[in-house]
Amino acid sequence: MKERLSGQTFSPQPGMDPSQSVKCKIVVVGDSQCGKTALLHVFAKDIFPENYVPTVFENYTASFEIDTRRIELSLWDTSGSPYYDNVRPLSYPDSDAVLICFDISRPETLDSVIKKWRGEIQEFCPNTKMLLVGCKSDRRTDLSTLVELSNHRQTPVSYDQGSSMAKQISAPYIECSSQQSENSVRDIFHVATLACVNKNSKNVKRGNKSARGNKRISHMPVRPDLAAVATDLRKDKNRKLFLLWSIGCLSSRCSWEEVTSIPLRVEKEVFLGFQRK
Repeated sequence: MKERLSGQTFSPQPGMDPSQSVKCKIVVVGDSQCGKTALLHVFAKDIFPENYVPTVFENYTASFEIDTRRIELSLWDTSGSPYYDNVRPLSYPDSDAVLICFDISRPETLDSVIKKWRGEIQEFCPNTKMLLVGCKSDRRTDLSTLVELSNHRQTPVSYDQGSSMAKQISAPYIECSSQQSENSVRDIFHVATLACVNKNSKNVKRGNKSARGNKRISHMPVRPDLAAVATDLRKDKNRKLFLLWSIGCLSSRCSWEEVTSIPLRVEKEVFLGFQRK
């Protein structure tokens, strides 16, 4: 894997707390030659690759700021080739978001979103945020592309078709043109980063609630043994009855034998202590 530092790296602003930095892992998947690598090159290096080079796996890094928080992105480029179907899942662990890319000028790549990519993501990282990305939006109006597709009785993927697919997989839909619009590329990673940050914030809140709950529980009194409580209550009751009976006996000058004939399970020490008083 190759690691590159994004041209969008900024130094922390004055007064910015370094502890506020957030690390996010974003994995990019999609059919071969759908625009994944160009998307990452433009975002991480500000360069559009003029020549296509098949990707196996590459790792990029980028960092920027959102609301005074420093965001550190780990970007994973993967191969869409079926030859790497058994290796690609190694990229998914600990991912915060997955970008599912398709080529707007190739309708079959949109079909793969349902046929292949959604199932793979649900299997290997089911709780990860998904975003559907339509790449090469400039080709929607490209004459040569339109002619080529018309020869196969096809048309470029429309925005509504992409949006409909995104609803099916419960994901936001964004389009971009890595070749003509750098801003559209930045918007994609901005949305993806916000999804990661929100996810991390929710996890922190859940953790805090759990910790508070544990703290409350730890301060709760220990539940007494009901059997032991019942025994103590019976003993207390017997002692009280014994004392009342003893007072009556003493007032009438009863003998010790009469006192000890009381049909209660009591202790003689109680009476003796009372008698000494």
